[in-house]
Amino acid sequence: MRVVVSCGSRNWGGLERMAELLARGLGRRGHDVVLFCRRDSPLHRTLASEVPCEPILGGGDLHPRTVWRCARALDRHRAEIVLANTVKDPRWTGVAARLKGIPVVYRQEIDEPYPNSPLHRLVYGWVPARHVVNSEATRGTVLRSAAWVRPEEVVVIPNGVDLEALRSAAPAELGLPDGAVLFGFVGRWEERKGIRELAGAWRRVAEALPRAHLAIVGWGAMEQEFRGWLEGAPNVRWLGFRDDVPSVMAAMDVLVAPSHYEGFGLVVVEAMAVGTAVIGARASSIPELVDERVEGVLVPPKDPAALAEAMIELGGDAGLRERMGAAGRARAERDFSLERMLDRHEALFEDVLRSRAGRR
Repeated sequence: MRVVVSCGSRNWGGLERMAELLARGLGRRGHDVVLFCRRDSPLHRTLASEVPCEPILGGGDLHPRTVWRCARALDRHRAEIVLANTVKDPRWTGVAARLKGIPVVYRQEIDEPYPNSPLHRLVYGWVPARHVVNSEATRGTVLRSAAWVRPEEVVVIPNGVDLEALRSAAPAELGLPDGAVLFGFVGRWEERKGIRELAGAWRRVAEALPRAHLAIVGWGAMEQEFRGWLEGAPNVRWLGFRDDVPSVMAAMDVLVAPSHYEGFGLVVVEAMAVGTAVIGARASSIPELVDERVEGVLVPPKDPAALAEAMIELGGDAGLRERMGAAGRARAERDFSLERMLDRHEALFEDVLRSRAGRR
């Protein structure tokens, strides 16, 4: 198949990581893949040496010049199907493809409702042939918010991770003292990730477990607030952005993911894949990833006291952490492999193309 992966993001996170894995994986399987992107975006820089790139995205909604550029590039690459990855992509590549009769599959990465405006009805109702969501939670949110999207058009394909790369990650050397118990947070420093609750729980955890340390990986607009909430708290390590996240996760005893809502919770699956126990919020897709008391512990969102209690329990029980880590590794290998995600996208593309051919 000739596949366009369209990703107009300026940033780097789970969504962009999935676009990278899909582009590389589909190309590795013999499909002709081209990336439509923003010039000099992190995804452009990551894939430019491996995948043909068209750095043509940008501008406002339905920007005529961008849509025209997309139409010309679709012709140039003789595209058969488009995989749109951000909310902007259906408004640029998606419109151009739809006008040319090229089917569009749109990935809704995060558990948020579709807006109900004429523009969004056009973008999400007319452009995509299928909507891909990565959890049943997100599927429910989409269908509740958009009665004009037909249920049979919304397909659940859980995200996948590169298990081989994660399995081979050696624990990072973080200079911890002997006997330390390391909790970790990985993600953007923003309110919805539960950083306020994590900061509120940490002082109680550190008091109960003097050997506990907290490693914070990531970046974000709320850095000043996050640092302020933890100012003076013991054993906090600010690691910032890391390009060796699997190794850092392998060094953790427990990953803490207290998000208010998620798209998928990719860091949760990555932690499970390296054998790290998980504490997650009972929100969005996280209960679909973590079976309570099997791969980890689930706590109510926005509840720092419950979060602290769970951290203290796991921090004080090495045997429980080990059992949950082993169960998490097995679950990730069974349900969340990259190859399984690629299989399901290929099958979906083939179904869409067959349906299109049948209507001719």
